[in-house]
Amino acid sequence: MEGSILKVRLRNKRGKSYARKLRRKGEVPAILYGHHLDKNLLLEVENRELHTFLSRYFQGEKVARLQIVNDEKNKQREVIVKSVQWDSVKRLPQHVDFYEITRGEKITTSVPLSFTGKSRGEEKGGIVEHFLREIEIECFPMDIPSVIEVDINSLDIGDSFYVRDLKVSPKISIKNPSQEIVVSIASPREEEKLEEKEGAKEVEVITEKKEEEVEEKPEEKESKKVKKKEK
Repeated sequence: MEGSILKVRLRNKRGKSYARKLRRKGEVPAILYGHHLDKNLLLEVENRELHTFLSRYFQGEKVARLQIVNDEKNKQREVIVKSVQWDSVKRLPQHVDFYEITRGEKITTSVPLSFTGKSRGEEKGGIVEHFLREIEIECFPMDIPSVIEVDINSLDIGDSFYVRDLKVSPKISIKNPSQEIVVSIASPREEEKLEEKEGAKEVEVITEKKEEEVEEKPEEKESKKVKKKEK
């Protein structure tokens, strides 16, 4: 189970202000947790090293190793990346969650879906509606796939692709409900009707607000009259 090695450091401070200070110095806050850890470990990592590491990791490597350089034990820990928070403008990592794995134990994690092909329905003007972009699975760390492919070529207008239709290795167990819809091909008319309904709802809300405003005005006038009499 060899993987990329990322050097990180333990940190003693937490909080938004400290996290901002780290980012200004070119560092990224991170955390390590796991089933066998007594407590979560707060970490910090150099931004450039992390960016290089994540580029390799998301290209296929699903198991990596963390080396905590200022830890007395100097122990390398086998981990997976659970989540990454990104800066939406600069596209730089802002925070990373690592999960420590144990050899011989299955884990639960999320894997992105990759949609391939062009459906029959699209060629007829149908609209592809995605309901899931990732799927939750359980397996041994070495069996985690980079992506799970969804072939939509055979889907026609009105057809749906369900979780039960996903093709995965027997070593992988899907945790999502089998009847959950992954992707559907909607009719253009159905989409137009949906948009019309949503538009009608917006008009109703606006109308209701105007009516409320109109109803409030007489009450305000009455309130002013009462105040004048009291004076």
